[in-house]
Amino acid sequence: MKEMKQWLMVAAVVALCGMMAGCKSNAQRPVNGTMEEAVAPGDAPQAVVDLMKHVNIDDRYETLMEDKTTGVSVWSLLKCSDEVSSEGYGIVVGKGDVKTALPQLRHGRMPRARYDTATGELWILGSDMEGTGVNVERPYLLSFDDNGYASIVNSIDPYEMQQALCKALTYSIDGQKITFYAEGKELIKATNTIEDMGGFMDDAIYIGEQFSYGIEDPITVHVTPGVNFVVGKVLHYDDMPTISATVTMTESGPKLSDFKVD
Repeated sequence: MKEMKQWLMVAAVVALCGMMAGCKSNAQRPVNGTMEEAVAPGDAPQAVVDLMKHVNIDDRYETLMEDKTTGVSVWSLLKCSDEVSSEGYGIVVGKGDVKTALPQLRHGRMPRARYDTATGELWILGSDMEGTGVNVERPYLLSFDDNGYASIVNSIDPYEMQQALCKALTYSIDGQKITFYAEGKELIKATNTIEDMGGFMDDAIYIGEQFSYGIEDPITVHVTPGVNFVVGKVLHYDDMPTISATVTMTESGPKLSDFKVD
């Protein structure tokens, strides 16, 4: 009986050591996504739709881009009137004397535009979600027909980008140090300094609330992971790096490469 008790104690110690080793394991885990489905930008306010039935560029619009050589210009609608906001909707694309109204394109607070003279393609960076701790941008690809009218031919849905990043990004935790990897290769170690949130949740790292883009050639995505703590349901971004990757558009969705830390 005494030998049996000793054996059980040894087994318990071995099991406990295994559990402790598991807690300190540097095994890589995939990051989690906050979005559960594709993002619907929503419908433009009726005031925006009505106003843009007849385009008249005035002080209600902001010039995002003007290429005098090609005659391509882009404007965003700031307000319908002094009393009525555009709520972040409304883009006008001009080529020569032809203007295309895109009332349903949500430009958000920080829209940008770039025209590629070599391909004849126009990139416009809009926004799907904005708020405290949230900045989710959406790039739009436009082309022109033979008459100079523009149309949207592609865009990168935030959920689609989230899923592509979730496949590529992993992390490991050792104490307060969080190591981030891209396609299995270490990118950076970050040290958590938040001490009053009760420690990390089992699924500690999430992405999906902060996506921004560079629309230069090549297109790049920039993502900041958030930390999920035991206390509270809000992701924290203190101490977290911003990771970027080159984006290539394919028929099956965005392809990511050249990961680095900004």
